[in-house]
Amino acid sequence: MTDEPARALRYLSGSTVRPTILERLVDGTAQPAELVSVADVSRTTVHRTLSELVKRDWVRRVDGGYEVTAIGELALQTYERAHNRLQTLERLEPFCAHAEDTAAELDLEWLCGARLATPTETNPQYPLEWYGDRLAALEPAGKHTRLRVTTPVLTRQLLAVHEPIADAGTPTEFVVDEAALRAVARQSPDQLHASLECDAFELYAASESPSLGMTLGEERTLLRAYDNSRLVAVLESPDDRLREWAADRYSRLRDGARQVTGETLRSLS
Repeated sequence: MTDEPARALRYLSGSTVRPTILERLVDGTAQPAELVSVADVSRTTVHRTLSELVKRDWVRRVDGGYEVTAIGELALQTYERAHNRLQTLERLEPFCAHAEDTAAELDLEWLCGARLATPTETNPQYPLEWYGDRLAALEPAGKHTRLRVTTPVLTRQLLAVHEPIADAGTPTEFVVDEAALRAVARQSPDQLHASLECDAFELYAASESPSLGMTLGEERTLLRAYDNSRLVAVLESPDDRLREWAADRYSRLRDGARQVTGETLRSLS
């Protein structure tokens, strides 16, 4: 970022009065007296701010008061996007902090409308419980859509959350880190065999470990972040751009994976 755009963002961030006045002028011409009421500041502050905005060529004086220029409107839009992105980053910090390098691939604009679940003091398992609740929302009413799942960590609890959905006939693909799959095959072989006996459930051992848990439904995407094999954040977003990114990432992992059946599972345990 060059010095001038950086200065412009700092200028708008330095006082809520400046973006407030620009927002009002985007709606149409206004007199200083009206801006005093809108910004809830003194007339002196409004006149000083208008003078600064005129000097920047973001506002001009016209018959009937002041109006925003095209440059001023663009400056406000740029500021609002930056402000929203920073707010999103702060809100989703528990997820981004544990998503490691994957977080750098995500555009924060994809996540502005995302919902987040993290452990609470009274319920450390809340992210998994919330994830289970949100799985139902991935399917349009009366339709069994395919669920595509990747995970670097496979637990009995995660399998249990998906079991009733697969048993109900929803096609479910799991692409799992091979080391994690071997661990579950040793610790909970009966549960894993039971999952594989379901016609709607397919299991794949990934040659490349997924760095992030992903679940793709028809219209929504769920992302899961782990810390030392513990689920610490679940994010849900309806954004099509995020879903496209996740679908591409899933396809690459799925293409390099090998299917695991009840027979081949024995070689992993």
